[in-house]
Amino acid sequence: MKGGLPTARAPAIVNAVQSSTPLHVDLRDLPGQARALVRLRGPDTERFLQGLLSADVAALEPGQAAAAALLTVKGKLISEAIVLCDGGGYALALPADVADAVIDDLDRHIIMDDVTLEPAPEVGFSLVWGTEGWAPSVEVGAFPTAHPAPGLLVVGDEAIREAALAGVAAATPEQFTAHRVATASPAWGFEIRPGFFPPEVGFVGGVSYDKGCYRGQEPLARIHARGQVNRVMVRIRATAAPDGDGPVALASEARPEAGEWTTWVAGEGGVDGLAIVHRSLAAPGTALQAGAIAIEVTSGPLGDDVGMPGKRKGGAATVKLGGRR
Repeated sequence: MKGGLPTARAPAIVNAVQSSTPLHVDLRDLPGQARALVRLRGPDTERFLQGLLSADVAALEPGQAAAAALLTVKGKLISEAIVLCDGGGYALALPADVADAVIDDLDRHIIMDDVTLEPAPEVGFSLVWGTEGWAPSVEVGAFPTAHPAPGLLVVGDEAIREAALAGVAAATPEQFTAHRVATASPAWGFEIRPGFFPPEVGFVGGVSYDKGCYRGQEPLARIHARGQVNRVMVRIRATAAPDGDGPVALASEARPEAGEWTTWVAGEGGVDGLAIVHRSLAAPGTALQAGAIAIEVTSGPLGDDVGMPGKRKGGAATVKLGGRR
C-alpha cells in the first residue's frame, strides 16, 4: 500500500466534460479547496459517522467515495466532507480552513464509541478529469468522485501523487473552474458555505434521504417532503467578470436582492458562472444585474431537492446535480 491508502477498485469515470487528454490539479493550488485528511478507526466508526454525516456511509464499498455534509441540529451546513472508504476503514477529506474545528466537533461526539481520530497531515489530494482509458501509473489511493467536481481523486503524499500523475497535464485554476461550472459542481467557500441548507447551494448530492437519523436530518426531511427551498443554484452567463472576489450581490427588476454570484470564469463569448438565486428567478432567460454587468440565467435549479413525488405544486421543477435544463 502506497500513499497511505489502497488502490481503489474503481469503475470507469463518466464526466460531463471530457478533455482530449486527462488534466489534473492539486487541490492546494485552488482557492479554498485545500483538504486535510483524518482517518477514523475502531469498530464503531461506521455507526458513528452514520449518526453525524448526511451521506449514507454504510453503503460505501472499499475504493468508493461520497460527498457529505456536517450539519447543525437545524440542518444548516457546518462543513462538507469527502468520505473515503479505504482498506482500513474510513477517512474524511475536510476543507483545510475548518478541519481543526470539524475534528474537534467529531471528537466531542465520541463518548461511548470505540473510535479514534488520526489526522494525516502528510496526505494531499489531486483531482484528475478527462480520465477515460487512463489509470494511475503507480499504486495509489484513487477514488471516483463527483465532488468537488467529477473525476478521480488521487490521494497520497506529494511524491506518490507526482509519480502516479506522471504524463498527465496540469490544469490551471481557470480550467478547473470551467470544469466545475460545466458540471454544476458547487465548491466549498463559493456556493457551499456555513449557514445554508444543502439544497440551497446545489449540494443535495451530499444528502441521503434513505438512511436512518443523523444530526440535522429532521429539517432536511421536512424540506424533502415539501420539495422546496427559496434559494437554488443556477448557471449564468455574464457580459464581463466582476472586480475582486465573490460573492457578488445580484439584482433583478422583480427582486432588488435576487441572490449572489459565486463563481465565474471566462468562456467563449462571455463569462460563465454559478449563482445562488431566489427560486422565482431560476429559469433560463431571466435577466439579472451585478452593478453594470448584465447577466442571464441559463439553467433551471441545479443540485436542488426534487422533493417527494406529488408533494410539489406544479410538479418537480429541478434537475439532478450536474444536469442541464
